[in-house]
Amino acid sequence: MWKRACDPCAARKAKCDRHSPCQRCKAHNLSCTTVRVSAKPGPKGPWSNRRKSRTKTQKLSPGAEPARDELLQYLYIYLQESYTLWPVIDVERMSSRLLNTADVSAYALCTAISAVILQRTAQYRIPDNGQSYPGITEHSILAAESKKARTSLLYSPRPDLDILLSSFFLHIYSANAGKIREATLLLREAITVAQLLELDQGMHYANLPIEEAQLHLRIVWLLHITERGHTTRFDFPRILHLDPNLPPLQAAEDPSSLLPFTSMCQLFQTFGHAMDDVLPGAISDFFHGMDICLQNTQEPIPGSAVSVSQLVDFLITKQWMRMVLWKRAIFHVELSDDIQGSLSVAFPEQVARMAAKYIVDFPRELVEAHGLGMHMKLADIAISVADMVSCMPRISAHHHRTRVGAVDVLKYLAGFIFSISNSVNPRLGLLQEKVSGEAWSSPLEYPPWGNNRPDDIYRGIKKRKLMLDLVALE
Repeated sequence: MWKRACDPCAARKAKCDRHSPCQRCKAHNLSCTTVRVSAKPGPKGPWSNRRKSRTKTQKLSPGAEPARDELLQYLYIYLQESYTLWPVIDVERMSSRLLNTADVSAYALCTAISAVILQRTAQYRIPDNGQSYPGITEHSILAAESKKARTSLLYSPRPDLDILLSSFFLHIYSANAGKIREATLLLREAITVAQLLELDQGMHYANLPIEEAQLHLRIVWLLHITERGHTTRFDFPRILHLDPNLPPLQAAEDPSSLLPFTSMCQLFQTFGHAMDDVLPGAISDFFHGMDICLQNTQEPIPGSAVSVSQLVDFLITKQWMRMVLWKRAIFHVELSDDIQGSLSVAFPEQVARMAAKYIVDFPRELVEAHGLGMHMKLADIAISVADMVSCMPRISAHHHRTRVGAVDVLKYLAGFIFSISNSVNPRLGLLQEKVSGEAWSSPLEYPPWGNNRPDDIYRGIKKRKLMLDLVALE
């Protein structure tokens, strides 16, 4: 007798007497065999997948906890490559705390930082600077470890800077993963903790030592510029408003690392005045003056590979701010036909040319590595140029044999944006719609981009050097 139903009976879901051969197979003259592989018992379909996922997570969590030595390596990578972007972690002190296995706050913060560092190296091609990356643990596991460690800390009687900073770095991680809703909540959480600690109030700094006061100032300014950029891109309301009596940011502690950050804060401060002080009766002089202020904000001088990374962010962010201010101005003033003016109809082309020039001037990897914020800024600039071209076809038709036109610059920018690997840019769909509309006289051609900078702005434009054309504005 068979131990189970024979194959023909099992296929027909008929009762089998389990003889060899069974009565049903003999009656129908079928081959009575039991060679089929038995199906695995238990839930199947989506329930099975979810069950497997939970089982895998449960198996990974205890054994996949990253080694403290690995986290230490990521901390030093942060110090070398990302400290100028987020100068809020004392790596030496954090390294000492991390060795204490009972310090859950330090572990939660270090795993959040490590997740961001590893995510940047996994998503974008960082220029080789001789730094080796451990790469033992997946960045998603590092982020999960941070969240798990934070569960026992979020509702502690007194919030602290560790919770604030872990929320901030998880915000960066979630935003670059395209999880905008989660990223927004994490940023709000970090800001709320800062407000509970009164980092946004001038009186908080009255009796603090200078170094501690400057660290707190850098933290609250980092939250301020991050929220300003995030809320502007996604049209969310802001909740962090800095006390005008805050002490000034200083870079004397470490000028080479802190000057780029203070320059970025000054740029956002100017941008904030331009956006917040706009009144319904604003005149063109106000917008023109604010555009000049943005242009005159001193950029950091690159002295190392680290400050070059900050310089890329600074320069493209400045052009994006000018574009945002111009789009605000068109609701208040009448635009002019002056091609060079800050209130010109053709102003988006000016900004796009500068952005394209920066893309060529700096390694592609440095531009990509700034994540979703940078990608959205470039897309916003390209979309504005596409709107300008669609509304004013005569501008796109005005080409000169020795000059690259607005459409050419737009094609180049769009090609760069669409070629970014692993992009989660929510503007891609809109940009694709803009550049694929009927207003285009020729199909869009994206330039190939290898390891070397291109000599032409796109295929078909021969013997027009990009650097010369972009600098020579008509």
